[in-house]
Amino acid sequence: MRIHIVRLTENLLPATRAFNARLGANAPFRLPERLPAKQPDTEVVSSGITWTHYVALENSEVRGGFLLMDQPAWINGTLDRASNYQSVLSEGIRDRKYASVSVHMLKHIEQGPPHAFILGMGAAENRLPRLLKASGWTLRRVPFLFHVCNIRSFLREMRVFRKNRYWRMAAGMASISGTGWIGIRLLQARPVSSAVSLAGLKVDRVRAWESWADELWSRYRNHCSFAVVRDRTTLDQLYPLSQERLTVSLFSKGSSPIGWAACQHTPMENDQYFGNLRVATVLDSVAAPEFAALVARSLTRVLHASGADLIITNQGHSLWIRAFRRAGFLPAPSNYLLATSKKLSSAIRSGGGEERVHLTRGDGEGRIHL
Repeated sequence: MRIHIVRLTENLLPATRAFNARLGANAPFRLPERLPAKQPDTEVVSSGITWTHYVALENSEVRGGFLLMDQPAWINGTLDRASNYQSVLSEGIRDRKYASVSVHMLKHIEQGPPHAFILGMGAAENRLPRLLKASGWTLRRVPFLFHVCNIRSFLREMRVFRKNRYWRMAAGMASISGTGWIGIRLLQARPVSSAVSLAGLKVDRVRAWESWADELWSRYRNHCSFAVVRDRTTLDQLYPLSQERLTVSLFSKGSSPIGWAACQHTPMENDQYFGNLRVATVLDSVAAPEFAALVARSLTRVLHASGADLIITNQGHSLWIRAFRRAGFLPAPSNYLLATSKKLSSAIRSGGGEERVHLTRGDGEGRIHL
């Protein structure tokens, strides 16, 4: 099988549509069926992010594809570039005859820029994570944390409680009797001695990314072994404030900004995991390190007040894992994987290790399912 990896162009869109049709509704996502708005010239956005779609061609047929985000990154104390590969999709998930398409795409990725990563991918047993691990990439799970706001709705709607009739009965009894409410409240409770004071804290809805974002990033970045840059230029591209379900909160002490958090709000409709819950996803957060716990606790209160039934987040950095745990978040198994190329893995180890990697739900393909 002769596979060529080429940039997606207008003349390839019919073949892309045919590819999506062959995979059908069970595909985890779809390749683009139209070209995105034209990106500025690379020279103009050299400090920002560029998006490029590629497809894997067999003759004139599309057999797979992926999105490349070329991003400014903080790597082992130095400003550099990183290649974020997203939505890697092969026809091999439908027809084993095309299983080698993933191998061709991986070879293309490995011949590209050295600081490469892939985030998402689902279960570690899936073909792509297994291929990456066999090729010498480093794989780790990005921890998943959750906080229940509406316990009765949580017990009624979470699909994990519908696995069998015993789970359904137990969840129903816990909801009716109040034992579920008591149990979850106890699990999410934190000792008074671990609480952080919210006195004097101000929370504002962000209407524009401004100089405070640069200042917070400069205070935070040296605590990271690897992170995509979070200055106001890149934040305006990662989290455009015109998006309907996105809210960004700025936290200040007096007149001094101490942190921000970006959240996505989704009223689920018969979702395979969350049923009909109103889910708030913490996509990202940056703060002066000494205020991370304060930001996490205050954000939890803000999202409670917004009417969320459940708050979820994936956080890679140990600072934020501790901060959200102190705010009453609980851990659960994660199927959100991070794979880093050999060179990037080496830089991460030199820069302080995996616990200092700042990658979140906002960096990967995870947003498309929320």
